[in-house]
Amino acid sequence: MEIGSCNPETGARSFSRSEAWNLSVDFFASWLGSNPVSARTTRVSSWPGTSDELFWRRLSLGLTVVALVLVLCTFRDYGVTWDEDAHNWYGNFVLDYYLSFFVDHTALHWRDLYNYGAIFDTLAAALNRISPIGIYETRHLLNAFVGVLGLVGCRKLGQAMGGARVGFIAALFLLLTPNYYGQMFNNPKDIPFAVGVVWATYYMVRIVPLLPRPPLRLVIKFGVVVGMTMGVRVGGLIILCYLGLLLAIDGLWRTIATGRPFLLIECAWIAFWRVLFPAVVFAYPVMLLFWPWGQTDPIENPFRALAFFSHQTFPFSTLFAGQFVRASDLPWAYLPTYIAIALPELVLVLLLCAPVLAGTILSHDRAQIEREQILAYFIVGWGIAFPVAFAIAIKAVLFDGMRHFIFVLPLIAVAAAIVADQACTRLAHPPYLWPIHVMLLIYGIGHISIMVMLHPNEYVYYNAFVGGIEGAQRKFKLDYWANSYAEAVQGLENYLQAAYGPDFEDREFTVAVCGPPISADYYFPSNFRFTRQRAQADFFVAFTKDNCDRSLPGRPVYRVERMGALLSVVLDRRGAFAEQR
Repeated sequence: MEIGSCNPETGARSFSRSEAWNLSVDFFASWLGSNPVSARTTRVSSWPGTSDELFWRRLSLGLTVVALVLVLCTFRDYGVTWDEDAHNWYGNFVLDYYLSFFVDHTALHWRDLYNYGAIFDTLAAALNRISPIGIYETRHLLNAFVGVLGLVGCRKLGQAMGGARVGFIAALFLLLTPNYYGQMFNNPKDIPFAVGVVWATYYMVRIVPLLPRPPLRLVIKFGVVVGMTMGVRVGGLIILCYLGLLLAIDGLWRTIATGRPFLLIECAWIAFWRVLFPAVVFAYPVMLLFWPWGQTDPIENPFRALAFFSHQTFPFSTLFAGQFVRASDLPWAYLPTYIAIALPELVLVLLLCAPVLAGTILSHDRAQIEREQILAYFIVGWGIAFPVAFAIAIKAVLFDGMRHFIFVLPLIAVAAAIVADQACTRLAHPPYLWPIHVMLLIYGIGHISIMVMLHPNEYVYYNAFVGGIEGAQRKFKLDYWANSYAEAVQGLENYLQAAYGPDFEDREFTVAVCGPPISADYYFPSNFRFTRQRAQADFFVAFTKDNCDRSLPGRPVYRVERMGALLSVVLDRRGAFAEQR
């Protein structure tokens, strides 16, 4: 369809999709200084008898299989995190709400979680009713499968943006982003939300070349995904705002191209009835389906929840650059810094190159770039930049690094993959090829080695620009969710078994915990007793968050460390307690 009309039956000559693709391919190839025929159509397949696209699709499938195997082999290694206990209860209360035919209203006032949709927690609670493994092991397995679904969405978005190679690179980047991989096992809010965002973005990109009248089935898919995203966190509503902005830009572009002001009204009318309205119609009921409190007042309660999150209070300080600052009065650099130092070095460098690449292309010859291509890039770029800029502008309350913004990581992976793909095309000629492959191989092996050494605490990763995890300790947050407590408890049990031998099981020990008790208590043997009286406890399990490991005296009997950085410690308080008495 041509740019200058919202009616596909009138107007100037239109280009077929293949013609438009060839034009954009020729432009990129000329900008890169290579042959006008795109490398995407001339790469030699590594598998005889297969096309280049098929080769990368098969690699992507293999990558997904690798991710699933890793999940099945390691999901039991991850600890119970701070919020999981509350979310487990909430999911059960929501499930009881439905099983009681809306009589049990506990879910309507459970802490502040009623402000959240419960799609993941409800599915986890239902699965736990039949699962033969532990409660949190079941949740971690489901959480990880959702995370792998995000890898697939990232691959499909990359493929829609630039072909199968971009899709593979994007999925690989996301899989090797420790802050995503490490949290996809036990983060029941931010990972499902991130998965919803990347899939919704993928469907928006699919919609772009079919505007202003995309097939209804595609709009329905988009609406359902947005509804499921809002069923995790109502903030997913922002995706519908992105869609509205996209439709407005598309209509304005067509209007300017034709010089017909009234065309904007026509485009707006068609876009509303053919895209935005159906998307909302399908998204809203899906959101309400898994949100009991939202059902009690479908109009006002979602906006009350938005207001709650917009004015959320956290009357404590948080660690940033070695200083404790109030979470309600953070410096503007807090969020960008945490995102930058949590990304793998290669991904960060490629991300920083993305706007440079885009600016260079636009300044070279913008007339040759297709509208659909620019709008697709805009969607991804806007999805990365706007949430961060908005959080800075409103001085959002943040306290766990970039955890609440994990949803930008899949989009960052796609942006970095697009730049990497262009770099691969430009440098795919001797004498550059082999040295670059060797350097990337060395870097990849080193990065994967770091993730292996951090396991199962991958999410505490910091890149080399801040000195790695060792350079970040006591300057930036490490294990703020107590994932390492599972290992700490096991270390304490082993220590006491070695100390008391056969008499170990006949003795009882009191253990206090800094932060979430469930993160340690879930792994206690039968003769460990949790106590809230820290000063009187035999042992004290503490992480380094807010220097809690330094809050009480005691003899360290086990330290959970990774790459020179302390994550948590077990203190023997019996001597200190005796001295106090």
